[in-house]
Amino acid sequence: MLMLLPMAGQAQGKLIWVHSKDEAWRKENPQTVLYDQEKTRLLMPQGAAFGVECIPSFSTEWTLTYDSVAHALVYREVEKSLWHATYRALHKLRNIDKTHSKWELRKRPKDYVAPAVKIASLPVSNDQAWMLRAIWTSAFHDAEDREVFILDGTKWEFFIDGRRAKSHSEKNALVSFVNDLKGAVATGNVSRKDSLIGNAFQQVVASLIAVDKPPRKDNDSIVVITNGQQLPDSLCRLINHRPKQFYYQRGELVTHESTWSIYGAKQTFDIDCPVLELKTKPDTLSDAYVSQHPALQQTLNHYTGTVVDQDDKPIAGAWVGIYGAGAGAPTDSAGRFSFWVPRKATRFYAECPGYERLRNIDDIDFPSVIRLKKTKK
Repeated sequence: MLMLLPMAGQAQGKLIWVHSKDEAWRKENPQTVLYDQEKTRLLMPQGAAFGVECIPSFSTEWTLTYDSVAHALVYREVEKSLWHATYRALHKLRNIDKTHSKWELRKRPKDYVAPAVKIASLPVSNDQAWMLRAIWTSAFHDAEDREVFILDGTKWEFFIDGRRAKSHSEKNALVSFVNDLKGAVATGNVSRKDSLIGNAFQQVVASLIAVDKPPRKDNDSIVVITNGQQLPDSLCRLINHRPKQFYYQRGELVTHESTWSIYGAKQTFDIDCPVLELKTKPDTLSDAYVSQHPALQQTLNHYTGTVVDQDDKPIAGAWVGIYGAGAGAPTDSAGRFSFWVPRKATRFYAECPGYERLRNIDDIDFPSVIRLKKTKK
């Protein structure tokens, strides 16, 4: 929902996309491979949905993550440098002469003892988890896709939904926010945690409200208001025709959708163009959410299928949902969809811009093929 993050600071403080190393590179760098494996094993909760890894040059590694299984912010820190521990496991010191020696790579790790880990956590409400995800999503959208030269120093690596971005500058306000939040979790300060999350989220919201919105008089423009907040023009154009698909990618479910005419928008919102008003909440029926909460599967059915046109060509970006409810899922590039539904749900619908809406799909068998007809316009 939120694309701008004032907390990210100026250019020197923005996040930079992290590009994964190929298999050949990893084979040539066994130290990094072992280090990454141990860092994940020791510092990442099983349900880590998003968070940050901090890799100091002269101190110990730590992570601050949102654990979607425990519904908590989790702070983990190793008591001794993990890099040094893995380095010594993979290297041995060989004497060259009486005064010189050098480290050589071993054929296999030896004498490795994993350092102990300090763990602290604080519970997080669903609203706070949603706010934190919005902050992380905003930061990632603002990340720069460019190569940078990073000097020796503390490195911050942020992650969400399989994507990673890094920041080296401690001037980045997102880094300062994480530092403060880490301190609150480490000391068990609940009120401090609540204040930090609320204030950080309000900064993001305030940035959107402050975006200049020139008056619009034409019928082709539309304003999107989500959960009471007006979004920037660039987002309005993106969300307009596929709001459910847009928010699905962000782990949110559209629970209310209404369109206001120019007259109604002027009277209600003092806006001179049509308004699309939306309300969202965390999507607890998506594949990603249910996979992290397997106990939910006992009360749900898993529905899959494909949406095609009259020529049996797959339709990407269509939406298949529960009739009378917002829950559902979009189709991928191959027209496939997949989502969980309550067992009592038996009626569905399918829609896509440019196609006739298919209503009251009654208790169909899954996996299923759903055909949509193109509109006559």
